[in-house]
Amino acid sequence: MARNNVLQWRDGRGWLVLSGGNTAQSGVRAQAIGHIDADGGVAYISFRNDVETTESLINDFQDLGAPPGYFVDVLSEDDDTIRSKLGEASLIVVEAGTNSSDIRSALLGAAVDGMQTAFENGAVILLEGNSASVFGAWILLETGEVRQGIGWLSQMFVLPGVTAVAQSEAGKAALEEETSALALGIGEGSALALGPDGEVEPWGLREVTIALGRSYVAGA
Repeated sequence: MARNNVLQWRDGRGWLVLSGGNTAQSGVRAQAIGHIDADGGVAYISFRNDVETTESLINDFQDLGAPPGYFVDVLSEDDDTIRSKLGEASLIVVEAGTNSSDIRSALLGAAVDGMQTAFENGAVILLEGNSASVFGAWILLETGEVRQGIGWLSQMFVLPGVTAVAQSEAGKAALEEETSALALGIGEGSALALGPDGEVEPWGLREVTIALGRSYVAGA
């Protein structure tokens, strides 16, 4: 795990960018494109099942200067194809979906394997909205239940759309469930970018907050 004093995340040569959700004014997508340092195209993962929406996503990135890209259908393509298309990308964009549990199920396995290969090779991984939440150690579902996350961030809940995590109901609920956890709130239009050499950078509107669970504070 790469780390700074508080955060720990998956090792790799790339950037892991946790976005609270895209807005036209934030500039997070443009900053992600500016950090591309690997060969390959842009791989897009969308859960909207809407061709027009997916094309709009790709067009937005191309308008911002992104390299040529392609859609990866993690729900229907075979595992080898998914691993190959994601593993060779220089930027992987995972758009927000409607349900964190479904996103987690769709990505586990071949998609996460391919993303890990790309990340190790220097790709930027941009996770938007509740797609960012599933890469924490735990997920706080829309129902209030807590599930295991994909675990690219250690001891962490990622709470997209939350601008003041210690005062939010979601933040309180998460830290009540897991007292040894940290809760990371990232407002819409903001992102937290984690770099290969321990860089921790707030992007966009920079509305990023963190709260520590009781056990974490007691052990500090």
